[in-house]
Amino acid sequence: MIVLFLSGLRISAQNNKDYFKTQIPLGEITDPQLKEVSGIVAAHEEGSFWVHNDSGDGANIYLINRQANLLKRFTLEGVTVTDCEDIDRVKIDGKIYLILADIGNNLGKRTWASLYVFPEPSPQDSSMISIKNIKTIFLKFPGQKRLDAESIMVDPRDNMLYIVSKREFRSTVYSAPVFRNKNQQYFTLDKVAELPFTFATASAINPSGKEMLIKNITHIFYWKRNSGESWQKALNRKPIEVPYKLEPQGEALTFDNNNAGFYTISERPFGLKSYLYYFERCSKSIDK
Repeated sequence: MIVLFLSGLRISAQNNKDYFKTQIPLGEITDPQLKEVSGIVAAHEEGSFWVHNDSGDGANIYLINRQANLLKRFTLEGVTVTDCEDIDRVKIDGKIYLILADIGNNLGKRTWASLYVFPEPSPQDSSMISIKNIKTIFLKFPGQKRLDAESIMVDPRDNMLYIVSKREFRSTVYSAPVFRNKNQQYFTLDKVAELPFTFATASAINPSGKEMLIKNITHIFYWKRNSGESWQKALNRKPIEVPYKLEPQGEALTFDNNNAGFYTISERPFGLKSYLYYFERCSKSIDK
């Protein structure tokens, strides 16, 4: 019913097919451990990706390749999660860290959401990520809001964190400078911009910090900001609608590391098949 409702909405967006080509499947998810993939980010090692499951799984991340084959599972020692919904990366003092976002709030009971930040492991590392290497950051929405969210993203230019609400009538982008103060652990998010759609499930900023993608169940939207422009200003423009064939329950996307395109991946509801998809950038839209 949600899909039918969202599909019928008239989204205020530009429809332009000159930015990214229509998706192509690279590989099917078949490993039984990957039942509800809800977040994805390109790994430092070319041709591989970090993913995680939705609620029901533990504090685990999984390394997969471009054929969607599982390479290795890693577990965060001593961490208990409620509802992990996204994953991203951040570079701090020249070192890459992953961010596992425990931000789901379907029942509206949670006051604080949690981010778990830890150095990106390599495939040769121990499958247990030591608790001493994990930092927990707590987030809450402004006022008394107990919002549900499924997507985070980090701007590589200034390491600002952005989080997108899901169930507000107009999904809203919020932000917090969580990686600027190493000693601060609790942050209240600030409102950045309201979006012309609802039910946002995934988001990403590209490696140059100039482009943003946000998707809901039925659409993917694209913004490109001008030199010196804030995301607040850029997000107030109409987005570009990217050509997108509906996935079973698409809740994850990531740019690749070389600005050549982006990827999506889906949960597997009701036993439906799920694939890792690639959206190649059109040559005329190459980011410079």
